[in-house]
Amino acid sequence: MADGRGYSRKRRFLIWVLAVFLVSAFLYGCGYSKEEKMRLKAIKEQGRENAVSYVKAKYGFTPEISGIEVCKERNDADPLPWANGYVLAFLKYGDEEFQVHISGEEPTLEGRDDYQYGIIMDEARAYFNDLVGYELYDLYLEYGENPNLGPEFPECHEDYFLRDVYVSGSFEQMLCHSSMNIRMDDCENQDFTKWKEEKPEVVDFFQKCAREYGTKAILISYRSPEDYQKGYEHNYARGGILDFDIEEDGLYIRSYAAFEESEETINRFELQEFDGLVFSCFDKSEGADLVVSKDEAEWLDLGETKGEPFSGVYSVEKQGRNPVVIYIPTEVYGRGAKVFIQHFYDDRWRQYEDYNHLTRDKRYIVVSLLGPSAGRVDFRVFR
Repeated sequence: MADGRGYSRKRRFLIWVLAVFLVSAFLYGCGYSKEEKMRLKAIKEQGRENAVSYVKAKYGFTPEISGIEVCKERNDADPLPWANGYVLAFLKYGDEEFQVHISGEEPTLEGRDDYQYGIIMDEARAYFNDLVGYELYDLYLEYGENPNLGPEFPECHEDYFLRDVYVSGSFEQMLCHSSMNIRMDDCENQDFTKWKEEKPEVVDFFQKCAREYGTKAILISYRSPEDYQKGYEHNYARGGILDFDIEEDGLYIRSYAAFEESEETINRFELQEFDGLVFSCFDKSEGADLVVSKDEAEWLDLGETKGEPFSGVYSVEKQGRNPVVIYIPTEVYGRGAKVFIQHFYDDRWRQYEDYNHLTRDKRYIVVSLLGPSAGRVDFRVFR
């Protein structure tokens, strides 16, 4: 028989959820008040005038206006987003399209823009090509306002917006005075673990930028241009994130070097093929870092697996906390195959399904082996 008190609690909870939904729906249905709509219109119009005047004063030309967006923010408790007083103006001059972020609450020439993004990126590429001594395949660069310039703009638009005019040829000065996130890709199959001996000036440069200027940088060497196109992620520097999950691209990346504050990480990937599968890990020692075998371990009946076994039992002996990634060919096992992992930890055996994904070209299932910091880990494919 059901517990009446439990039923009552559930009923009260459902009523509360329904009430919150109805109130939210009512507020959204009503939308902004007449006064707020008038305020939004006024901000938009003043922002339009300010954006044009700002560009004329800063660059000496009058741009065309493609659109004006009122900047809005919203906290968890706000039923509707609220205007923070600024606008994002979409402008055009000749073939150049750019944006201006400026207040729309009163007349002002204090704004910021991304008009010079193209020239900054061109000079950044030339600067880094000269620094490393080869031509980059791809460059990603995040930059923003120098925090020491004065009053902060709202955070709704930050990346690539500058209030000062960028002077051509001053990229190194800009680098020293702005916090940047940088990703530099090549397809030269390079081993960055040797750079401390072979190119110490480059390593020293990025160490200094990270330590003194707050730069976050990652250099990635892909095995070939084809491997770059197959790579699963190309956003390792976006938002300051450096090497999160980069080991899952070990099939395509030879090595990488990441620099952030006082930390640096330099790794190269080792690939081992076994029984049609590819095993990837950080290359930390001479020879094979992994010992791989098949059907030498017993798959335990712990009631955790689903489906029918589709492969033998593979075992991997790994060293330390070295992450291990396995690439399982979909041509053999299909794209929907399930992979279960088994290992002994904390005095008992554990089994669980790996939440895998496919490579970009759908040729492999990507499996990350978790488990003890060192020792044997087993896995098996099911269908």
